[in-house]
Amino acid sequence: EISNVDITEPKFSINNDSKKIFVTAKEGNFLKNDKILLRKNVKFKSDDFSLLSDNVTFDRKKQTAFSKEKSLFKSKNTTISSEGFNIMEEGNKINFVGNSTIILK
Repeated sequence: EISNVDITEPKFSINNDSKKIFVTAKEGNFLKNDKILLRKNVKFKSDDFSLLSDNVTFDRKKQTAFSKEKSLFKSKNTTISSEGFNIMEEGNKINFVGNSTIILK
């Protein structure tokens, strides 16, 4: 059987001065240059939060990512469900897009 998956169980990280965000997924496909489409159980995890989605485009060179799929962000006192997100500035900034619900504890 021929698979159309370029990478199985891909693992990356987004690094900045203050933290490291680990990126994992079940599958990945190279799009172009340093861009990779991560699929199935995509997880961004740091010491402070986790962010889950099913389809995420990750740019290894720019250390950015975005999704237009249902996403769930969790941190100690906050849960955000959204229709997508943009991770910018090497993980220092996350914008949630579409209809979003925020739960503060």
